[in-house]
Amino acid sequence: MRLFAVLLGGLGLIVSPAGAQPASVAQGFAEANEAYAHARYEEAADTYRALLDSGHASAALYHNLGNAYVRLGRTGLAVWAYERGRRLRPEDRRLQHNLEYVRRRAELPRRGPPPTGLGALVAGWSPLALFGLGVLAMCAGGFGAVVRAGPNHGAAWPTPAVWGAMGAGLLLVAVALGTSYVQAQERRAVVMDASVPLRAAPADTAAVDTTLRSGMLVAPAAERNGWVRVRLGDRTEGWVGARALKEI
Repeated sequence: MRLFAVLLGGLGLIVSPAGAQPASVAQGFAEANEAYAHARYEEAADTYRALLDSGHASAALYHNLGNAYVRLGRTGLAVWAYERGRRLRPEDRRLQHNLEYVRRRAELPRRGPPPTGLGALVAGWSPLALFGLGVLAMCAGGFGAVVRAGPNHGAAWPTPAVWGAMGAGLLLVAVALGTSYVQAQERRAVVMDASVPLRAAPADTAAVDTTLRSGMLVAPAAERNGWVRVRLGDRTEGWVGARALKEI
């Protein structure tokens, strides 16, 4: 009964696309949702993917696509879709909930490889929240300047409070933009195949260190002749075939 409740709550569709989307996109979204509601999951997934291929990506679209893949038993693609959605909307609780559900069911690690370099410094930061705080600070500084100036419109600007609020706002906006850029550069990929050997060298004859399962997150690095060097959550490194991965 508890599992049934999880499925109903966690795998429910987002039924309405963004209002700014063209009528054809809204119609395709509705048709895919209808196919999903009638258990035609393959048709629903194909329609969602067609919308993505036409350039109309959204967190809602990735959410519903992930749900369709869960119903089809395609763990790797489901994780990929949810992670793509979280790139667009990091704070979305439904995406996070469904992602955790899939990982628990498949007994996958809850987290992928930890970020490195600047990525480790800004890990967990929300660019949107930082940007919003920066805009609020600048607005507060501007409003304070207008209120304090009165008839003498230039008098308030040199005050430390005004300059401090404006400067803090600009700094927060700059940090938000930098954080967004750094986080976007952090590469992640999802293992697609059910069982993928992690080899010590980029060759089919190389020794196998461990086996990766569908849905696991890895950090891709160097590529060589159809092989990709990847890093796991426990910092283990090795080589896998490029076709076994799908980058987020």
